[in-house]
Amino acid sequence: MIALAIVLWALLIGALLFAYYARYVEPSNIVVTERTIRIPHLPEALRGLRIVHLSDFHCQRKQSIERSSRRAVELAMGLNADLIVITGDLFDICNEAAHCSYQLEGLSAPLGVWAVPGNHDMAHNDPFTTMQAPPEKVEVLRRVLSGLGIRLLENASETIAVDGARLAIAGSDDLGFGRDDVAAAMRGTAGADLVILLGHTPDIIDDPHAAGADLLLCGHTHGGQIQLPGIGSPWAPVWRDRRRAAGLLRANGQLCYVSRGVASATRARFNCHPEVALLTLERGEETEAIEVAVRRNVSSHTVHEEAAL
Repeated sequence: MIALAIVLWALLIGALLFAYYARYVEPSNIVVTERTIRIPHLPEALRGLRIVHLSDFHCQRKQSIERSSRRAVELAMGLNADLIVITGDLFDICNEAAHCSYQLEGLSAPLGVWAVPGNHDMAHNDPFTTMQAPPEKVEVLRRVLSGLGIRLLENASETIAVDGARLAIAGSDDLGFGRDDVAAAMRGTAGADLVILLGHTPDIIDDPHAAGADLLLCGHTHGGQIQLPGIGSPWAPVWRDRRRAAGLLRANGQLCYVSRGVASATRARFNCHPEVALLTLERGEETEAIEVAVRRNVSSHTVHEEAAL
């Protein structure tokens, strides 16, 4: 009887410690992930290009989120990036943009700070109801980001000259609300030496027009938040394939880095630290990416439904 009581108490204490760690410790411990990404035809002028990839701040009026956001900005600015990108869910709902913009203040890079909207950025009042924000709220979001020096790409692209090379940055609008138009985002990238496509969800790799990009950068998944040894993420908001939840992927020869994000709508993480990713571009053949399938035949409507988080 005493032995059984000891075992039960040990299990109870272990469960409480696990819950405390997953709820309070790991979500607050943002790490810097440094990764070299090799692209075969990378122009000499772009070798060594340093990209800080941020995602899923979920800025809102909570002290824990404010601390995470400010810490992520601090880490990002200490990495001497040439370029900073944010792949959606900057705010927990569109309404918070006017109140929490200070949480993103201070981001800057020589080649600019670029962002695309996520499903939370487009949501009004409650992101889980999938109610799209009215146009005036979305316009406030645009103005707030512009005031922070963050250039929001909504199915558009811009080309930057870098020591004679042409770097195109394209951005797709939110897939969760069906606002995405990757064809429009890629339309102005012809003739660029390197094309980087930003999208909130990694399911953008299923869009045939995304194949024109050399590198996709995405977020949305928070890495699955729970990563179990030998199993990986039990669940992540991606179309059919949980391997799309985090890290460097290769889909039909195309590279895609999926950020684990800075915060999350549900504050719980295990073996899946929030991250600030520093991606350095080099010339060569990438050998360490996770191979995932491309599902070109899925219906856009189905993907939109399953992409919402």
